[in-house]
Amino acid sequence: MNNKNNSILNTYIFTIFFFGLSLASYLIYRFNNISILGAVLFGILIFLADNFSVPLPKTGFVSVNFGISLAALIIFGPATAIIVTLISSISIRDILKKEPYYKHIFNCGQYLISISISSWIFEILFDRNASNAFIAKNIGIIFMAALVFFILNTFLTASVISLSKKIKIINVWIFNFAWLLPFHIFLVVMSVAISFLYNLYGPFTLMLTMMPLIIAQYTYMLRTNERKALLNSIMHIVKIVEAKDIYTAGHSVRVAEYSEKIARKVRLNEYDIEMLKNLANLHDIGKIQVDLSVLNKTDILTSEDWNEIKKHPIVGYEIVKEITFLKDNANAVLYHHEREDGLGYPFGIDGKQIPYYAKIISIADSYDAMTTDRPYRKALTPAEALLEIKKNKGRQFDSSLCDKMIEVLNEENQIQL
Repeated sequence: MNNKNNSILNTYIFTIFFFGLSLASYLIYRFNNISILGAVLFGILIFLADNFSVPLPKTGFVSVNFGISLAALIIFGPATAIIVTLISSISIRDILKKEPYYKHIFNCGQYLISISISSWIFEILFDRNASNAFIAKNIGIIFMAALVFFILNTFLTASVISLSKKIKIINVWIFNFAWLLPFHIFLVVMSVAISFLYNLYGPFTLMLTMMPLIIAQYTYMLRTNERKALLNSIMHIVKIVEAKDIYTAGHSVRVAEYSEKIARKVRLNEYDIEMLKNLANLHDIGKIQVDLSVLNKTDILTSEDWNEIKKHPIVGYEIVKEITFLKDNANAVLYHHEREDGLGYPFGIDGKQIPYYAKIISIADSYDAMTTDRPYRKALTPAEALLEIKKNKGRQFDSSLCDKMIEVLNEENQIQL
């Protein structure tokens, strides 16, 4: 990131922090109805919940924090809810990981903005004088305040990711946060239940009502850890495959990086980019069944050798299709050596039948292969590889993707156009 972008990002972070702190201070002063018991009880709960939060796919964490903050808002009002939310920004996990200070102050600022504005709207509209606080109108206001919090919290976070990583904010939001809305609605329902029972029977009910929130967060943590463990295991297998062929060490990672860059040029969304990267990392996993003597052969490959190598897309496909979250797009691995003109392998299908992911992986794979030493030839220079890509535009590779790959390489100063 250049100095100009750093300056914009830092200005944005500090603006969010000071605005959040100022707004929270004003509302605490205005409403001035802090419950010491509420701040202590709910502060302990939100501190524990935050430090057992679960990482999101792209960046950041998800926890049941908001359910606790909202319950504090319904029971005690804005001032207590703001203090409880402020406590959640004290993350022991981030301190132990030595996260940069600006992450702490941004998280603090955006949490305070989100809870302050949603609390202000809530308190203006919520009828605390009703004989039953949980009448239909008040329930509607609770959901409205929760929606305001969700929109502010997720878009503020998405915006800082967008600025730091130069990714469109809407892509970040859809990939990282949009799918959390049902979980957020669940937290609202649980907050209403917690508040209702607390008002009816007192603080002892927290031990019972917090259990569903803890179970929900724990279940999500297990799911996330399972997926992460699976991907880590797969990447270990990829490294084993590449260890068989000393000339292609790191090849899959580079292909995934080029594939991501092409995908951003054609403006795929973040979900599709993440899917593509996983598939690109695994595109050569089928080589685990290719004879080692063929992979490391220094002589010109015979037709029998090529037949052995041509098995790897099918073998790879059989492996990848068993991975739950990749199976629907596993054909990208199967077809990544097919060509636009139908002269590729293993099936010789043409461009109309080749999946888009496979087309992207194909050009990324070919470029990295051409610019890497192989047992039977020396690597081409980036300029020489570019000429090959241009020569095969519309024949081996998709024409529009060739243009995007050229843009990527030009931006990296690897070639001169």
